[in-house]
Amino acid sequence: MTYTLRMCAVVCIALIAAACVTDKQYNRAIFKVEAAWKEANEQILATEGKRRFTATKQQCFLAGQMTAGRLGMVVEQQSFDTGFLFVSGAAPTPLTMEEWALVQQAETDNLRSLILDDLGVVSWLVTLDPSGKDVLANIFISEKDDGMEVSVGLRLRSTGSKSGKKKRLQPPPTAMQIGLSKFWAAFEMELAAVLSKYGDSMPVTASTQPTHKSEIPATAVVPPAVKPAGNPDAVAVIIGNRNYGGRAPSVEFAHNDADAMQRYFVEFLGVSKRNVIELRDAKLAEMESVLGNPRTHQGKLWRWVRPKDSDVFFFYSGHGMPGLKDGRRYLLPVDGNPDTPELQGYALEVLYRNLDKLDARSVTVFIDACFSGESPRGPLTRKASGIRVVPKEEPMVTFTVLSAASSEQIASWDEQANHGLFTKHLLDALSGAADGKRYGKPDGRITLSEIKSYLDREMTYAARRQYGRMQEATAIGDSEKVIVTLGR
Repeated sequence: MTYTLRMCAVVCIALIAAACVTDKQYNRAIFKVEAAWKEANEQILATEGKRRFTATKQQCFLAGQMTAGRLGMVVEQQSFDTGFLFVSGAAPTPLTMEEWALVQQAETDNLRSLILDDLGVVSWLVTLDPSGKDVLANIFISEKDDGMEVSVGLRLRSTGSKSGKKKRLQPPPTAMQIGLSKFWAAFEMELAAVLSKYGDSMPVTASTQPTHKSEIPATAVVPPAVKPAGNPDAVAVIIGNRNYGGRAPSVEFAHNDADAMQRYFVEFLGVSKRNVIELRDAKLAEMESVLGNPRTHQGKLWRWVRPKDSDVFFFYSGHGMPGLKDGRRYLLPVDGNPDTPELQGYALEVLYRNLDKLDARSVTVFIDACFSGESPRGPLTRKASGIRVVPKEEPMVTFTVLSAASSEQIASWDEQANHGLFTKHLLDALSGAADGKRYGKPDGRITLSEIKSYLDREMTYAARRQYGRMQEATAIGDSEKVIVTLGR
């Protein structure tokens, strides 16, 4: 008998044996696996499932939300009063497929040995497959005499093929170990970021590790985790213009702003990465190829939008300019001359007109730029001779616009956060800070008016405190429009 024939015979025997397996045998095998893995996982959790931190409950709770987002998971339920977070993600998250391959290598033989007596030769066919399952994490934050205790447990959730009932399952012990290790690494990074952001110099300490303070780049703005609704038809355009090649002062944190907003759009508003158009240090031709020009609106963005179905998000961080001759507002490409924006700038009214022609379901615009001709590093133009140009009023629009400053004000930076002052506070607002009684109705739905109220209080105060100048965000559109719903 040839090798091929022998393999066919083995497969036939396995299929025949599989047909003879009863539901009772199958359930008994599952019970054995669950019991064995539960015992192993309880031992792992006893040593690796809890850590203590020198921080407040608020800091640990926020770090827990942010950890879920960093690991690609979402918050399904949460209660600050009880210190409870319930998060989930499609398996093998938070593991990568490469890490899941390690789990398969470590656990498959043991799995097959556990079910051999009940399933016989069918056990040869059994593999560890993460598809069709969710990974669940219960996070508990409680006060202890010497700080906060954070504990976490991991489970799997599978939907039965017949009844549709969701079943809770034990994960393979190796997956439990890898998942816990990744959770604690992410949690310490996020807690360090929270402590740094709120000016707290306390070190992050864990009872199971030497005292140390984890470091995270100040550029990594990570909003508190909310569950993405999933918006497969949404399209986002993100432009970060930092380097102007000597034509104008650099916009120091424009790339950081663009990176942070890209992450927010994808991870928290549910925009697919394949539907994000990103430009860094964009030239005029690049901006026109995406957004269209005065002659046609049919650029790349128009091609990507599904009429009536797509939500469009636009974000820009860079220089804005008033036209010295016509007083119109212009976004300044990196190859543009600030002395002649009428020739080499991208007119704001052209942007708004072309966005309006997309026939999108909704359009939301965020602009971290001012149009005064000034910047934190001085005047942008030599021809103004110290005389400030007052731009014309904002063009009329039918959608939502939030911009960093009013017509004669400077858009400031937050040099501690390494972001534009507007972008930093906008992300805070969108992430839940604007959902409070001070700014509106605390119902998990953040409206344009609530964001504007938050920016008026926090961003405007920060500009006055840090720089001694006024900066007031401009909001255009329906004040009651819900910009983001938390927890979805």
